[in-house]
Amino acid sequence: MVLLEERNVTRAAARLHLSQPATSAALARLRRHYDDDLLVRTGRIMQLTPFARDLLPAVTHAVAELTPVIDRKLSFDPAHTERRFVIGATDYMTAILAGPLLRTLSQDAPRASVDFAPQPVRDGTLAPYSHLDLIVGPVGFNLPGRSRELFTDDFVLIADPDNAVLSQSDPTVSDLSSVPHALAYLNDPDHDSVQDVLRRAGVDYIIGARLFGLAALPLLVSGTDMVAMVPRMLAAKASRTLHLSVFELPEDMKLPMTECVYWHPRDEDDPAIAWLRDALTRTVGSLSREPSGPSPRTLSHAR
Repeated sequence: MVLLEERNVTRAAARLHLSQPATSAALARLRRHYDDDLLVRTGRIMQLTPFARDLLPAVTHAVAELTPVIDRKLSFDPAHTERRFVIGATDYMTAILAGPLLRTLSQDAPRASVDFAPQPVRDGTLAPYSHLDLIVGPVGFNLPGRSRELFTDDFVLIADPDNAVLSQSDPTVSDLSSVPHALAYLNDPDHDSVQDVLRRAGVDYIIGARLFGLAALPLLVSGTDMVAMVPRMLAAKASRTLHLSVFELPEDMKLPMTECVYWHPRDEDDPAIAWLRDALTRTVGSLSREPSGPSPRTLSHAR
């Protein structure tokens, strides 16, 4: 691949830490193997043959797939690693996990770092693991790889404490038809959405705003007349810094959501990835010790 990328034997030899004769000999062996010149001189430069141009993307993909296997070590020392991990996650999971996970890393792997990338397109293939170590997301959203359950959250309702309708002493579900709702696009036809729950409860809801993701919903609600249904853990975190009231929903409006960590099957026994999975599990266990925010009020069906 280096010869095809550099198109120059001298530069390829430098990258490969080989002598120029050894690199020339390698090129000769490749030419015999493929029965193609691969590189041809045009004036003062070397150009790829049509066959080599077609070959290069396949070789690049194969090297990308093999590199994690070749680089895998039999042991992993978190105290000394300088590895940068990359986790694909929703905005909600990033908001909940990023800070606590970084605290875990600062204690156990002080030289390591972690990047949170957007959750990949859910096409069911393992392609996202070419640039992600792990994916964190909900069950049933066609996320690829092997998985382990992290926790189950449920939804609550949030509103500004000065909301003219819900600030009354005994708000009900029917009052939700009188206030605008901030809604998130979750794009999952196989699971109940907030809209499904509201419709079944007989709420003729008014859409005040829509956005992708859940994490920004508390920001939309605070200081406005809008309400939103959000995961309980997100509501607890947001209510510690924003002006929010939290409401428990009736049992028939409960909307559970189970979050899992996913990984490529090839990384099942990779010690670094196994350690990161365990670090995530420990981090989730510590979330129960986070401040819970204000006590939720109850939203009933009738006064």
